[in-house]
Amino acid sequence: MIIFKDILKGTTMKRILFVDDDITAHALLKAMLNDWEIISAHSGAEALDILEREYGLIVITDIHMPKMDGITLLKAIREKFPIIQVIVLSATDQSQNLLKAYEAGANDFISKPFEREDVLEAINNTLTKINRWERAMGNLYEKKGKNW
Repeated sequence: MIIFKDILKGTTMKRILFVDDDITAHALLKAMLNDWEIISAHSGAEALDILEREYGLIVITDIHMPKMDGITLLKAIREKFPIIQVIVLSATDQSQNLLKAYEAGANDFISKPFEREDVLEAINNTLTKINRWERAMGNLYEKKGKNW
């Protein structure tokens, strides 16, 4: 099992793995978040391959993709990399998919077409959660007299 503190030591908090089969969405997100390192994957399988090599804490994935959809990817991430925070993208009329995503463990969602403010809000919500976990784990280690 991967330990949270080890992930934080080996990762930049300003890295996002973005998964979408739409090339235009990649260009749009990179333009919106030019102060972030955006790693692109165009399929669920490619995303899992990248996560095996380059660990990050945040994944943003579209739900609708060929072969492996975003829900299947989310479930695979939860199984292999449970600490990774996943934000899902979905068209606004796809409330059933959002429910499935939350049931599968999504941390947040962004409606398509996405706006910069919505993306930043979802990322900030996710970073707040990551920081809260980091503090809690640090406190637990302190109580046990171990170095975090």
